[in-house]
Amino acid sequence: MIVILNNIEAELAKTVGQERHNQNQKNGTTLSAQSKVQNDVNGFGAELAVAKILNCWPDLSIGPHRRGFDLTYTYKEKKIRIDVKSTKMNPGYLMAKPWRKLEDCDVYVHVSGTNPRYFIHGWVWSKELISPVNLSDMGFGESYHMEPSQLREFNLHA
Repeated sequence: MIVILNNIEAELAKTVGQERHNQNQKNGTTLSAQSKVQNDVNGFGAELAVAKILNCWPDLSIGPHRRGFDLTYTYKEKKIRIDVKSTKMNPGYLMAKPWRKLEDCDVYVHVSGTNPRYFIHGWVWSKELISPVNLSDMGFGESYHMEPSQLREFNLHA
């Protein structure tokens, strides 16, 4: 599913991404992949793209997000906590750090792209991704990962 942010949404992604980048720098983030402002812009843009499709609000806070989720979606009167994982690689892999826990969120959504154009590849339940069978090192350190073909189609309304 392709999502293109409008001009205002794209500017919001730039603003929140820049502020998150600044906060990360203050907190001592120094890894080269994590220290590029464009990664924070694209990451928030991906969150905004998912929120736009689900008609809900993303987390606009700037502070650190070590654990948790990016947005909450209500489905059949149940709140679903969603963590959006983004990459500029297309399609890339859905990846989560090895310290993630099942209770951190309910659903992971895999998104690729750069501001303002994103592709939502699919989603999985937390218990499906955070499993020893998905833990390995793909050259960036150990992490949980799944291929896009292993994900459910992005249609949380079903």
